[in-house]
Amino acid sequence: MSAAGGLGALAVAGGVGWWARRGDVRGPRLWSSPDLGGRVVLAAGPGDPAGQQQALFASGYDGSVRSLDPRTGAVRWSRAVGAAPPVDALDGWQLANSGGWPLASGDGVVCVVSTSGVHVLDAASGEPRWEAPLPDWDESAWQQQPVVGGGSVFTAHGTSLHCHDAASGALRWSSDPGASGVLALAGDTVYTAGRYGGVLAFDARGGERRWAQDAVAAVGDAPVVHQGVVHLRQTDPGAASSTVFALDAATGRVLWQRGRLPVAGPLSVADRSVCLLSGDRLTTLDTRTGDTLWTANVPMGLGRGMSSMTAADGSVYVGTNDDRLFAFDLATGRPRWRDEPERLTGGTEYTKVFLAATGSAVFRGSRTGLHALGALPSA
Repeated sequence: MSAAGGLGALAVAGGVGWWARRGDVRGPRLWSSPDLGGRVVLAAGPGDPAGQQQALFASGYDGSVRSLDPRTGAVRWSRAVGAAPPVDALDGWQLANSGGWPLASGDGVVCVVSTSGVHVLDAASGEPRWEAPLPDWDESAWQQQPVVGGGSVFTAHGTSLHCHDAASGALRWSSDPGASGVLALAGDTVYTAGRYGGVLAFDARGGERRWAQDAVAAVGDAPVVHQGVVHLRQTDPGAASSTVFALDAATGRVLWQRGRLPVAGPLSVADRSVCLLSGDRLTTLDTRTGDTLWTANVPMGLGRGMSSMTAADGSVYVGTNDDRLFAFDLATGRPRWRDEPERLTGGTEYTKVFLAATGSAVFRGSRTGLHALGALPSA
């Protein structure tokens, strides 16, 4: 069923003329920082492994990493890591995957991967803890998704997976060649898409390979691990479609696969729903069977760049590259709210949208700034 088809017509009816005729549409805005933007991640606050207090980290287009108060947007600290290449120096593929430097947070540290190396900062103060060289940065490094957990920092370069001690930077182990930079960590296992196809699982403590699944190929996005299942998307060679796989996280066995789905970006998984965004279509699949739960039409962005989607705590959020943001009920697909800027930004500099969500709050980072919408829990 299509639960939100009415929204999709907005983006195409009469071109951009509808924008001038629309009324003001404001979502539940919390705060906005137009001078900030880029990749955003949420993590448990320093010294709070239970996750009762959250911290917001942003990797900006100016090469700086910042810690912000998620309630107010106030910058707690800022640390320069290195300026990113200018937009006009990037080709189409790099534009499609670039943002601020790739980053991850956990165990009281923030890990940032740049052209000069792996940088690990103290999450509370922003002070550098250690660095590791990265001798072979290439364009695929924009897709890096380092992960932090269990006292370790995991990155992939030189086609190998590397595990460093989060506190000291000491190298604990490196895997055999074949790993890509898109990683996921769950419990004591780290998962990665193979650089040349397949999915690999390694023991996070010692680096031994636990399993390899070669039935999956051409995986460009990080796996998503949810309730003991690894979910990932394969781009089908020579076809304008994708296949979604669900693998047993312990063994790599294929539990189900669903093919001929529209080409989409990274998956998001929450509340037994696998969510995919492709163009103007938002689709959710049942995590247990792969069956379609619902589909909804969403407006396509009118700017230059890539829209984004994430799901959390009963909601699915879609951020388009012209500064619009939409919230849907995860169970039904019905629209909850939408937010539109005061002016259309379709002609702005190329932007990729990054989203992070917790509870009823969502944080949106792009070249137009960093914005928080929704509702934060009481202190």
